[in-house]
Amino acid sequence: MRDFVQSPASRRFRTPMILRPIALGGSALLRLTTKALRPPKSPGLRTVDRMTTDQLSQQLGMTVLTGHPDQKALKPHLQEVAQNWRDHDWGRIGQRLSRLDRAHAALPSGDRMAPAIGRALFRHLAGPQVCAMIDRGQSVSPDDLPDALMAPLLRVLQQLQIDPTLHFLTAQFQLEMGWARHGDDYADFALDGALTAAEEHFRAASAILDRIAPRAPHSGYYAELDYRTIAANGTTMDELNRAALRWSRADPASLVPYATHGLHLLPRWYGEPTSLQDYADRSWTKTHEKLGAAAYSAIYLAAIENDLEAALTLNMQVFREGLIDMMEECDDPDLTCNAILRTLWTISAEPYTDGGREPKALRDIRHRMRALFCDLARTTLGPVMPDVWGGRWTEAKIMHALAEAFAAEIAAGKAVAIGLDGAQILD
Repeated sequence: MRDFVQSPASRRFRTPMILRPIALGGSALLRLTTKALRPPKSPGLRTVDRMTTDQLSQQLGMTVLTGHPDQKALKPHLQEVAQNWRDHDWGRIGQRLSRLDRAHAALPSGDRMAPAIGRALFRHLAGPQVCAMIDRGQSVSPDDLPDALMAPLLRVLQQLQIDPTLHFLTAQFQLEMGWARHGDDYADFALDGALTAAEEHFRAASAILDRIAPRAPHSGYYAELDYRTIAANGTTMDELNRAALRWSRADPASLVPYATHGLHLLPRWYGEPTSLQDYADRSWTKTHEKLGAAAYSAIYLAAIENDLEAALTLNMQVFREGLIDMMEECDDPDLTCNAILRTLWTISAEPYTDGGREPKALRDIRHRMRALFCDLARTTLGPVMPDVWGGRWTEAKIMHALAEAFAAEIAAGKAVAIGLDGAQILD
């Protein structure tokens, strides 16, 4: 894989349809070279940094779409499944999940609908207060989230001839409950009671999946939960690699297995120093005919967001190409573009640390990621989706971030409009 860029005939040609030409009398796209991805030396960057939001808005306009497309697509399913839960209509829940699982139905982002419904239903039943605790990484006690939440599903599993997806859903609830008990602390710092409770739920999820495995040979929903449960219970890297392979084979068009396994191959989890690079290279070899470099970049993007050092082994040219392929592979390229840009900006931001200056190699990676952010903001971004950026990202904050990509034009007094057809630069 490392040498494939010198041999373009070795892979299927993929036209990057997501690229949007910049309207300015023919501004050219950045060439795919290492030089093009070095930190930009925009003479107007200081000017843009000094501009207020009101001043900047006079020159930089954005088409903004409110709401998260995934949430909009998921909402009607969740409403019906929640009503089925209240009615104890387990047959309808199982039929819906089974139908979506067989079709590999996806949300606009590419996440699979069946497991997304399971997560959404768990959060709906847990309630907003508990979800806020989970999102903050707190360990949630049985007082706030009783184990009784599991009781209806556990009773259903005692029935004969129920849909296999109800087993998957029960295992997923056990997994979600386990992580709620665990919280985000590393195992060494987690409270003893929380860790013990989490492990009990993880083992329960594994036992449920083991019993139903013979009836789920081709299920992507099952394969995802199997992988996540194996990872949660603790295993060897070889076993987790096999689980990742089973998942990607069960759902070959999904990028989620690659992103998830890439994250678990960080040294803090299961990986060795070369594990991530080896997996990315192997995945490119196996998938580039159908997915381009999308799997390669999905693997690295998830890992880099959690550990910048992971970027030291990537091929920047392939990574850029794969990010564009990721946009093309999903149902909503604009959603994926916004998510990628948010991640690149976060990766490239200066760290807040008292540990002294970063090594030069990491500073260089941040500069290259910021240059890549500017490149893709100019060539792939359409409407801005603040809900996809998430967290504390407001329209104003996004506008100031995007302004860096157009700093030279803004400093020269030109107007920039980012809309459905991409960026237009006007005199």
